[in-house]
Amino acid sequence: MIRVATMLLFGLLFWMAFDFIFYAGLMVNYIKAYNIPIFFNEFFIDSQIWWVWIPAVLLYGAVFMVKNRKTKKAIFYLLSVAIASLTWIPNFGEEIGRALFAKENMSYQFNHTKIDGVTLLYSGRGYDYVLLKNRKIAVKYHTSYRVAE
Repeated sequence: MIRVATMLLFGLLFWMAFDFIFYAGLMVNYIKAYNIPIFFNEFFIDSQIWWVWIPAVLLYGAVFMVKNRKTKKAIFYLLSVAIASLTWIPNFGEEIGRALFAKENMSYQFNHTKIDGVTLLYSGRGYDYVLLKNRKIAVKYHTSYRVAE
């Protein structure tokens, strides 16, 4: 029972560290790059892919529990840090952020005006942050204005 608890505890510890590094890089090189006005806690919690946590915690915990393989464990954890740190490279961070959150060719309907062909950069807590054509920063729209496609 202690081994299982140790495995889960250390798996959670390592996974959370790598997950934090990943999303902190996305915050810097994707969210802040487009001036999306959200806090890191909101972004971190709302953007999690929760179903990944169970296998990830079990994997990192199992690797931690392997005995007599210090070099291979160190390589595994260093490789994990390297992959999680890719989002800290500006071009990679933006591309990974776009792959995870962006949707192209979205439409929004206001009273008598319809805006087509905008890029949805991020959606969270009832608001969409979109990139209009010929603009460099995001514009905030309520999700109720989004046209269902």
